[in-house]
Amino acid sequence: MRKLARNVSKILSSACSEQWLFKRNTPCFLPFYHVVSDNKLPHILNYPYRNIARFEEELDFFLKYFVPVSLEELISEKSSGKKIFHLTFDDGLRESYDVIAPILLKKGIPATFFVNTAFVDNHALFHKYKASIILNRLMKKTHPETLAFLKKNGLAVEEILKVDVSRVGILNEAATMLGIDFEDFLHRQKPYLSSSQIRSLNMDGFTIGAHSHSHPEFWKISEEEQIKEIKESMARVEELVSPPIKAFSFPFTDDGVPASVLRVVKDEHICDVTFGTAGVKNDPFSSHFQRYPVELPGSFVRNLKGEFVYYELRKLVGKATMKH
Repeated sequence: MRKLARNVSKILSSACSEQWLFKRNTPCFLPFYHVVSDNKLPHILNYPYRNIARFEEELDFFLKYFVPVSLEELISEKSSGKKIFHLTFDDGLRESYDVIAPILLKKGIPATFFVNTAFVDNHALFHKYKASIILNRLMKKTHPETLAFLKKNGLAVEEILKVDVSRVGILNEAATMLGIDFEDFLHRQKPYLSSSQIRSLNMDGFTIGAHSHSHPEFWKISEEEQIKEIKESMARVEELVSPPIKAFSFPFTDDGVPASVLRVVKDEHICDVTFGTAGVKNDPFSSHFQRYPVELPGSFVRNLKGEFVYYELRKLVGKATMKH
């Protein structure tokens, strides 16, 4: 039903001009990405990341209709009355330093980079990226023994990118069968930011936040484990850069994160601000914001306009605010 409503919103958006639609009274616009690269990244098959030219085009589109603000300006409401956007990036990938930051500095766009602290300095690899590497290998050359092993464990090859953290052991065993060495991949590819690169981004004026420690699906783990992931990752970020604003973005989604966890985060001052991924939407927690995932298939402009129409339709029926 939700997918149908979003598709209808995209169709209706063609009747709305950007000038009219983006001036509507909506929550702050918070687009987010993961990575930008002109290269084929073997560890990222699970979303359509942007090349440099397309990324710059999208930034120019944002700048045409919205005013870029820092995280401090966002939460202090210093830019009240303006149509603003704050840009964020998840997963702490190396391209944040090599590719993205130079472009943002050139265009004068502030941003926040959220890192998974278990992966900093390339100490470990996200389970979805492990799945991508395995799928990449199987797409190049079939391996009946591995395919049979995955199927036996309920992981058809076409479903492997949907694997959750509880099944990482299966991925590790499949990798061994294929002769894939994740430690070697981390050493050679260095997909993640180093501690020194994170500090350099911070020195350049970008905000550094946490994206959990090990990037689990929060809806799959207990409230105690959720809080532990938040605390552990925030503590590491504080060690790295001592951020003036303690910011956290939930991995995957905040759907499945109960209100009780958000209250603990606020009451115990674990974070100053947190972020979900529900798109353009209000949130009952004043320090919790919803972001828009830009890396979607299809037309960038149509997707974006459809998101704003979707918000207007939900507002009409009283469903424009998140429930936790």
